[in-house]
Amino acid sequence: MKSGCARYLKLVERRLELLRELVRLEAEWRAAFIGMDMKGSERCVAEENILCEQIRILDQEIATLQQNQLKPIPMIQKGLDAGSSPSLDSDPIIYPKILAALERIAALQLELRRSNQTRRAILKRSKLTMNALRNLFNSYAPTYAAPAAPTTGTIYEENV
Repeated sequence: MKSGCARYLKLVERRLELLRELVRLEAEWRAAFIGMDMKGSERCVAEENILCEQIRILDQEIATLQQNQLKPIPMIQKGLDAGSSPSLDSDPIIYPKILAALERIAALQLELRRSNQTRRAILKRSKLTMNALRNLFNSYAPTYAAPAAPTTGTIYEENV
C-alpha cells in the first residue's frame, strides 16, 4: 500500500505541475490574443492541447491505480468529499502530502475555470466585433465593387 501511495503522490504532483503549466499558457494566450499576436496565440492553443492530452493520460493512470488499490484514496476530480476517508494502511508521511497536493489542484482548477470563462468572454466579444466589421464591409461592397464587363469575353482591368 505504501508503494501505491508513493506512486499516487507522484502522479498527483505531476498533474499539479501540468495544471500550473496550463494556467501559465492561459495567461500567455490572453496576452498574445489581446496584443493581436495570432501566431503566439495559436502556439499557446497547440501547447494547451498537448498538455490537456497529457492530463487525460495521467488521469487514466490515476484511475487505474485507484482501482488496483484495496483501500480508498481521494479522487482528484472530486477533491475531498465525505466518501474519501483516509486508508488505515496509508503512510502517515505521504498521505498529508497527497491531501495538500489535492487542495492545490482544487485551487488551480478553480483558477482555470475562471480563466476559461474570461477566454470565452474574449472570444465571444471578438466574434461580435468580427460580425459587425463583416456587416460594415458587406454594406459598402456595392460601392467599391468592380464594374461589370460590358460584353461577354471582355477582360476588365482596374486602374488604381
